[in-house]
Amino acid sequence: MTEDKNFAEKGLERNMELWEKWTGAYMDTMFKAVDRTMQQSTSFQEHLNKAVSMAVHAQSAAMMTALQTMQGQLEQLTNKVDELLHADE
Repeated sequence: MTEDKNFAEKGLERNMELWEKWTGAYMDTMFKAVDRTMQQSTSFQEHLNKAVSMAVHAQSAAMMTALQTMQGQLEQLTNKVDELLHADE
């Protein structure tokens, strides 16, 4: 009976050791996965920020070009109106 008890205790101890090893390995794996995900997320955010910045810059440049074109057209129109107004003088 004592042998059975010792065998059962040793089996239980072995199961506990295996369980601790497994949970430790599982937690390590999960922490590494979370860490990798966070690194990838940071990298993705950096790429996204760069892309947005480039898009905003391109849009601003296009808007500036359009405004400069409109300014030139407005100056031409103003000169034409001035010519017409002063043509009678």
